[in-house]
Amino acid sequence: MKQIITTLCAIALLGGCGGSKSADSRTPVEPSLDYAMFVRGAATRLKRAEAGHKVAVDMFLENMEGYQKKPLGKHKATYDGIYKNAQDLKQMLARKSTDAEVKKHIDELVKLTEQLPSAPNAEK
Repeated sequence: MKQIITTLCAIALLGGCGGSKSADSRTPVEPSLDYAMFVRGAATRLKRAEAGHKVAVDMFLENMEGYQKKPLGKHKATYDGIYKNAQDLKQMLARKSTDAEVKKHIDELVKLTEQLPSAPNAEK
């Protein structure tokens, strides 16, 4: 019995631990892609605004908070434009702008997010 346990421990030590590296066949992804996809999704939810535009804009701005610290890649200017557009949208809602004006501004914001990188196989 002792011999079996010793053999199993030796097999586990030699065969199962460390050493071998698995080759990842996937191509490396741009580090900013994850955040870009998050922002694009948030903009799409903003367009639907199921809980109302004011709540949706507040949530969008909250999600964008601190975006400067995220991996933005070469798209920092685009993120700056998106954030400024969302702040302008919040001010429009505070001024009680018409639904048509608000929807037009949201469409502009969504167009800005389309400039961000998308998943490699995503349809445009």
